Amino acid sequence: MPIWIITGANRGLGLEFVTQLSTDSSNTIVATVRSLSNDHSALKSLQTSALHILECDTGSQGSINQFAGTFSKTFGTETKIDFLLNNAGINSTPEQTSETMTPDSLTNHIAVNVMGPATMVQVLTPHLQKGSVVMNMSSGLGSLSYNASKEIAEATVYSISKAALNMLTVHQAGQWEARGVKFLAIDPGWVKTDMGGPKAMLEKEESIAGMLKLLKSKDTKSGEYLEYNGSKREW
Repeated sequence: MPIWIITGANRGLGLEFVTQLSTDSSNTIVATVRSLSNDHSALKSLQTSALHILECDTGSQGSINQFAGTFSKTFGTETKIDFLLNNAGINSTPEQTSETMTPDSLTNHIAVNVMGPATMVQVLTPHLQKGSVVMNMSSGLGSLSYNASKEIAEATVYSISKAALNMLTVHQAGQWEARGVKFLAIDPGWVKTDMGGPKAMLEKEESIAGMLKLLKSKDTKSGEYLEYNGSKREW
């Protein structure tokens, strides 16, 4: 039974990951939420014996450490995580440009979008073993080539954080190569979610189905930056 961890699983793409994975009873799913005290009725409606809802605020080092301890206690200290999906992320100041971006916004985005995924890997190291796959949820806005092609760069702070996440993925891939753990940066596309907004073109069902296919594929290489449909993204 493969074990999947999905951060930010209470809504949007994270919830859709859980929805699609829960249709296969062989999957053990660990869905993390920022706070267990919030309303997670949509996630709980998928509740099966193989679905575990745990608290993990990926913007808090303490919360991530606590989650790792809970996971090890629940599943065993040597249990392998087959798939770690670092899905949680923020785009809280999309209106900020290079001329208006603030230190607080940049610090917050780096903490959640970069240090969050980095710390998840660090604290779960004993569980990441040969054959494990780690996905860092990137974005087309993390591509320098894409942003350079546009007259006006959108969501400057978010874009910077996703470009940094891409670099993190490259470093992780190199440093974990000998241990046989694969790292992928994946752009989900412009998806119809709260973060994607009303102008988005892609349905979440198609995006997640494509990403799951990539994650299970033996043809992807560690350190790649891919679109949800398997196309390679330019850095």
